[in-house]
Amino acid sequence: MAHTAQRAHIDPERLLSIQAALRERNLDGWLLYDYHGTNPIANRVLGLPQPMSRRYFALLPAQGRPVVVAHALEQPPWSEWAGPVRVYFTWEELEAALAETLTPGARIAVETSAMDRIPQLDRIPTGVLELIEHAGVHPTGSSELVTLFASAWSDAELESHRRAARVLAEVAESAFRKAAAAVREELGLSEWELKAQILDSLSEAGLVDIDSIVAVGANSADGHYEPTAKDAVPIEAEQVLLIDLWGREPGSVYADQTWMGYTGNEVPKKVSQVWQTVRGARQAALESLAAHAGDDNHQLRGCDVDAASRTIVEEAGYGEYFIHRTGHSIDSELHGFGPNIDGVETKDERRLLPGIGFSIEPGVYLPGEFGVRSEINVHLSSAGPEVTTPNPQDDIFPVLNDGWLNPSAL
Repeated sequence: MAHTAQRAHIDPERLLSIQAALRERNLDGWLLYDYHGTNPIANRVLGLPQPMSRRYFALLPAQGRPVVVAHALEQPPWSEWAGPVRVYFTWEELEAALAETLTPGARIAVETSAMDRIPQLDRIPTGVLELIEHAGVHPTGSSELVTLFASAWSDAELESHRRAARVLAEVAESAFRKAAAAVREELGLSEWELKAQILDSLSEAGLVDIDSIVAVGANSADGHYEPTAKDAVPIEAEQVLLIDLWGREPGSVYADQTWMGYTGNEVPKKVSQVWQTVRGARQAALESLAAHAGDDNHQLRGCDVDAASRTIVEEAGYGEYFIHRTGHSIDSELHGFGPNIDGVETKDERRLLPGIGFSIEPGVYLPGEFGVRSEINVHLSSAGPEVTTPNPQDDIFPVLNDGWLNPSAL
């Protein structure tokens, strides 16, 4: 079978931590379910690099040994499992094994989100919920368990992220210098060509799962603009230049940054005004985070930080042009499973718990003119927020001015 080489495993200390978290939340267990990769959270928690081709259920109880319900064809991945493995072949056997595993009246955490408010958490199909409820248990959302055990960074991942962040910042600086040289020499360097050079540099530095957005002029007003070899435009003088780039070291968590330049000697007043608004929104988000440093109850939510940032943009008169959330979770997925800094696209009311990482990236996009985004990354520890992006940008870089790179820049 295709999946016999992988083995599900939870470190005993990690299992004890999960069980303690369950008891703290008055939960009787965490039921992890997957079928063909519909719930990657389950596979991450269980250490399964590839999804199964048949349904499985893994119950991590608040007390005692974990239990798995697995298909007869897919027993090898559970050969190192630390508890009972209940094997089924027919659908009747599946339902019977699940009923045997679940205790009627128990409160069980599952990957679900009421009204689909948090889509990346809403992984359990309606029919599976019905199956669980038929066993007599009470399913409830697993959001904080996901934050703690599928999205929080280890110490090693934090160090890896810092290294990746330094690489991104250095590559971004080099890209602005290349763009400036190309404009001066009238080389007609296109967005696509500069992107290719950025990707080459990231790859040479050892990062994987890399990508970049290079957008000039009106293209920078498209929040999800993707240059192509066919449609990319040349980078010319007197244009806003946006560079977004991301990647990670193998097996670790991502770093993700956006930097802004202007291909002239002096940034125009309107562009500078928009930048000051975006930078202020970025700062407001950080101040909101810092104000709750040391809060043992961790009451700050992703939607609260989004509101703090968004208020600055709205008060400046650009609210209708801030067309995305303030930030997204970051872990071993670029857009991770933890809390997003979002109260608009979704209402992310999840608490911001120590150990997680996320972006702060307010933006203002003026259709047909230009867009401005400033993206930094933050790791949240019990001591407070750490901005992991080296020397966050204070001003848009006027890249044809030889003095644009100053000590407060990249």
